Amino acid sequence: MKMNGRDFPEISESDRIHFDITLTKTQWLIRIRWIYSFFILIFFIVHSYLIDKFYIDFFIFSSILFFSILGNVIFMVILKKKGILIPQNLKLLPVLASIQLGFDFFILSLYVIFSGGFESPVLVLFIFFILVSAFVVKHPKALFYTIASVSLITFIFFLDEGLTVSSQKLAALVAFDIFLIFSFLISSFLSRNMMENEAILQDLFKKTRELSITDGLTQLYNQTFFFERLKQEIQQSKRHKFQFSVIILDVDYFKQYNDSNGHIYGSRALKQIGSIMKRVFRLSDVLARYGGDEFVVLLPHTDSVGAFLAADRLREIVEHERFEGESKMSEGKITLSLGITSFPDFGDSVEEILSDADKALYHAKQMGKNRTVLFSEDLEEKEA
Repeated sequence: MKMNGRDFPEISESDRIHFDITLTKTQWLIRIRWIYSFFILIFFIVHSYLIDKFYIDFFIFSSILFFSILGNVIFMVILKKKGILIPQNLKLLPVLASIQLGFDFFILSLYVIFSGGFESPVLVLFIFFILVSAFVVKHPKALFYTIASVSLITFIFFLDEGLTVSSQKLAALVAFDIFLIFSFLISSFLSRNMMENEAILQDLFKKTRELSITDGLTQLYNQTFFFERLKQEIQQSKRHKFQFSVIILDVDYFKQYNDSNGHIYGSRALKQIGSIMKRVFRLSDVLARYGGDEFVVLLPHTDSVGAFLAADRLREIVEHERFEGESKMSEGKITLSLGITSFPDFGDSVEEILSDADKALYHAKQMGKNRTVLFSEDLEEKEA
């Protein structure tokens, strides 16, 4: 969805962390499927050699193995597809993980059905499948796969044995189904505890990181974190052909405001401006104090038009906001000047991008302050 040149929905830092964890699990499923396919191949070769009999028709076995590998390749291609691996697609990854597990359930069912049914040597892999599902998807979904496994095995059993079976064989079926349910309960309990511990560690990490990357006065990010995020955004935008914009702004006549009211009032005004910025910009935008009375904003997936509209909205809101002691200033109010540049329209390095935004800010000041200026080649010609 695109609004005013600013596409993609907002996403919080906690959602970004959750995205990374979900992505890791999804990629882990693909890696483990290669091991699983290799194991199945080696197992049937060794097993057939030991008992001098191939438990499954070779053509059927080759076909199932081929589709298993083909499916894994398709999942790999999907994950590597441009635009998929971004935090804004957070809801897509659990769906993809669930589809992968459904695919694995289908492939395993084919192996079991065509290699002896309830007597299949790979029947025990259903326990492994349930253990994996409890750690990859939410527990209700893992419970669904457990019930599906129990139902399928029970169906295969009676399809092979008929309705009239000995109590010994029936006991074997019941025992195996109980093992499947027990596997789900144990793995579900362990995964819940891991998730709880993971949440505690994430919260601790988040709080510690916030202290190290946050400006103490305004509670915006500090300059160090902003440079780090800007570097990351340049790399991602080059790779995925995204646009982003940067805004540099400062408070007009701020020295006069400080001299008239004192530094305590000046600190309050900066804190108030930081609070306004949080209301104006998206959660996905990176807001930082650049130093003194200067601020900087990184707007991912935003072209120059979207950035200008957002910046000028901030300017108008601050202009009409009431600040303590602003009547003592010669202008009678606190205002902002803002400079904007966009990637990849001009610079493609941290230094060039910030320099271009700073030049636009300089021209905003030269043109009378309280205005928003987009960087362009014309500004460089005027400067020259």
